[in-house]
Amino acid sequence: MIGALSPTLTIRCLLAELLAGVIADLTPVLGARVERVLIYLLLLRRTLDGARPTPVLGVGEALAMPFETARRHVAAVAAAGRCRRVAGGMIVAGRPLDDPALGPSLARVHDRAVALVERLAAAALLPELSAAPGEYDWVEGLGVAADLTLAIAAAERSRCAKPLDRVLLAALLAGNAAAITADPALFRRAAPPHQLTPAWQPVRGRLVAEALHLPEATVRRRFVHLGAAVEVTAAGLALRPDWLSDAAGEAVGVELHAALRRHLAQFARHKFPLDAVATAYRRGTPGKLDFG
Repeated sequence: MIGALSPTLTIRCLLAELLAGVIADLTPVLGARVERVLIYLLLLRRTLDGARPTPVLGVGEALAMPFETARRHVAAVAAAGRCRRVAGGMIVAGRPLDDPALGPSLARVHDRAVALVERLAAAALLPELSAAPGEYDWVEGLGVAADLTLAIAAAERSRCAKPLDRVLLAALLAGNAAAITADPALFRRAAPPHQLTPAWQPVRGRLVAEALHLPEATVRRRFVHLGAAVEVTAAGLALRPDWLSDAAGEAVGVELHAALRRHLAQFARHKFPLDAVATAYRRGTPGKLDFG
């Protein structure tokens, strides 16, 4: 029998699904390196926000990444023609929303955030917000989606130094809880975190790698390294409940919940149609990741 999740943990699972989905949308275009996807999202966000350049040091600080690592990945993104240097730092190159390869992927990133709002509303977990009057601009919404994705990716930084590890744990959480979060009637009901184990669906590392378009060998190696957070069972991999429910895990949950409320308020300020969420989609409801 599948159990329910507490509202806070449900939100955490849905945010994990958003992060994993955004990575899956962008790795085919930007390359199979999580760090480069996050760097691009950061530069895109700041470029959209008045073409603000970001120094490499600022990239590393924002993504909790050592300077040399950030410098190397920024150089790779620039070599691929996706960003360029200007006075003061880096900005994205060209017109990404008009790019035939990148534009549709960025529209899906936006739509994953729309789907999150829609699912929160369906589960009665959407806080009361009043949208500013006027017409919603999806490009502003894309900026909010990028901001929220980056906030989710940074939430585990105190326990996981590598951005890749944070993304893999998010993907594992999304996969483990997929059967529950797919059914609003289930995840509306509250249950304490220690009751998660019967509800978890173990997933194969190979399927996580395929869903995120990452090298399988790298994913397997990182999951082994994450043994404190990940339990290996005969059926696959499962996030340990105590990783979510200990003091550090509770702190991450609180941080994510606050980040969600902050970014939902940003959506409202940008005239997001909270009373008709489905009208905000650019390409329609994005497909769910296939974890088997």
